[in-house]
Amino acid sequence: MTQIPSDSRRLIDAIAATLDHQGPASGLLDHVADMPSLLEAASQIRPTVGPMVMLVDLAGRLVSQNAAAATRLSLPLGGMITDLALTPEAGNRFRSERQANAGVVTLAIATPADGTVLLLGHLVEGGGSLLMTEVERSIAPDLRASLAKAFGLIPSEAQVLDGLLRGEAAKKIAADLGRKPGTVRQQIKAIMTKMGVHSQTQLVSTAYALSLSHGVNLAQSPGSTIAPRPHQGAELFTGAHGVVGLHCFGPPDGIPVLFMHGALFGIAAFGPMRAAAETLGLRIIAPERPGYGYTPCAHGTDPVTQACAQALDLLDRRGIGRVVVLAHDIGTRFAARLAHDAPDRVAAVIAAPATPPMQTWAQTSDMPTRHRVNAWAAQHLPAMMDKIVMIGLRQIARRGIEVIPQLVFEGCDHDQAFLARPEAGEALQEGFHLAWAQHGEGFRADMRLTNENWVAEAARIKVPFLCLHGARSQTVSRRAVAQLAETLPQGQFQLVEDAGHSMPLSHPAVALRAALVAGHRAGLGSTVPGF
Repeated sequence: MTQIPSDSRRLIDAIAATLDHQGPASGLLDHVADMPSLLEAASQIRPTVGPMVMLVDLAGRLVSQNAAAATRLSLPLGGMITDLALTPEAGNRFRSERQANAGVVTLAIATPADGTVLLLGHLVEGGGSLLMTEVERSIAPDLRASLAKAFGLIPSEAQVLDGLLRGEAAKKIAADLGRKPGTVRQQIKAIMTKMGVHSQTQLVSTAYALSLSHGVNLAQSPGSTIAPRPHQGAELFTGAHGVVGLHCFGPPDGIPVLFMHGALFGIAAFGPMRAAAETLGLRIIAPERPGYGYTPCAHGTDPVTQACAQALDLLDRRGIGRVVVLAHDIGTRFAARLAHDAPDRVAAVIAAPATPPMQTWAQTSDMPTRHRVNAWAAQHLPAMMDKIVMIGLRQIARRGIEVIPQLVFEGCDHDQAFLARPEAGEALQEGFHLAWAQHGEGFRADMRLTNENWVAEAARIKVPFLCLHGARSQTVSRRAVAQLAETLPQGQFQLVEDAGHSMPLSHPAVALRAALVAGHRAGLGSTVPGF
């Protein structure tokens, strides 16, 4: 099981001590008196691992990159990806493939420290941009795990197998695992015996055959009509309030739904959500909120105010009058402000799951201890909480999205188990890609917004407002969500059984069906000939 970084754990333990503090308020600071030096050390950027992922426009300019690419390439946004081409011929071939509108393009580049890297590019979202992903010299973790289970490897052997499939020598594997080289060599022999191969070359060949077979099966499997993709790119919309990353999916003549995304679950990468929108006839219009993806936070501007202004400008320029607003978790705050300020443009709000205003400390009583700690720190020590959040984001950047379920949902068994499933990976990857594109600026702002009390504003919202809550959620108070629904003049509370805070991924169609009903009630559905 993934362990929380020791730096973060010490911080959490120190703040947790304040929950039971019985003395004067000034004594609370004694619990964290030794934290400044720890925070300073923890804030240092550590080497980033994992594959590089970049979004490149059709001119070849870099418009977005993950932490691995930023660290290893040192290519600024707006720089030309072909400037890194391994040879002039490689750059020319990339340009030719791009101009020919090829579905897949390749580019061999030279990195300052790693030598040669092959990038594989796919056209995304109508051919508006290229998603460039590093071709790793390894096999995906889920396939490595499947291989280990298939041949009955014990955990210590599975760890050695992981190293072999990453191309590491026995000495390197031994050093990484803290074992003697002789022990690792014996384990390699045991693995080869169980797999029925006679050399490490045959072992790796078997593993890659499994990988290729898995890829073919995915491509040929029936079911969703939407091809699986690592995560979606975005078109760049330039309006009256600056540049906005914009994702659109679903039929263009469908019921217009403005999507205010949350902090974790991405926007367009999750296949079942895109498929449900297509099936239900919903035209999803999803701007990236300030501080996420390509949408910068305007200096000195409240991100909620900025996001609402950008959303209205976007709707105006697309000729869209009224919309149903769909919100995931903290997107509730943005949807509420839009409904408050522009009720003539909002037919209804569907918050799934809803994030309510933070009114009293009692709201946290049924949360796991760590989540209570985070809520208290966000309210009383916001600067320190901001550093804790950055520690967590850097941990994800270093170790990959596999740590998110444990890091974010510790103590929440249902959500942690669901988000650890392979099918949740694409949404978590996109969610982190969006958050880390601006080094967590929007994500960190969201953590502050989560603890705002906006109940007075909620009481003035006149549009229909559905608050969905997962019965198995432990990160948000059911009572607080129900109180929000009671405060809203047209509020409605609905419990979703067998769902947690991960509802957007476990029950993606629930909110979309509610949006469909709300849209038709508001007269937003198109007329069908003959009916």
